[in-house]
Amino acid sequence: RFGKAKDLVCMQQDDILYKSQILVSRMADIYIVDVDAVPLYTQYFDISLIPATVFFFNATHIKIDCGRPDNTKWIGAFHTKQDFIDVVETVYKGGLYGKYIVT
Repeated sequence: RFGKAKDLVCMQQDDILYKSQILVSRMADIYIVDVDAVPLYTQYFDISLIPATVFFFNATHIKIDCGRPDNTKWIGAFHTKQDFIDVVETVYKGGLYGKYIVT
């Protein structure tokens, strides 16, 4: 998750990530990245809106086609813990099948 620690939406996202950490531990590792600490990656992934969640599988960037114009990352906070778990499962299964973009 790219964001800022003091941002209210980022804090909501962090809470959802924390609550779902154990449930997705076999499929994913969760990292929280401060956009001010890594400006190179913030620019590389074009992080202009926060929070933005970027997904990888075996060091390969996995894109998400969720009906939004930007499919390189998930922008905004997830509404529920289950929403996040569903996206992680989809990315994980897509990565296992060698896909670079999942729907």
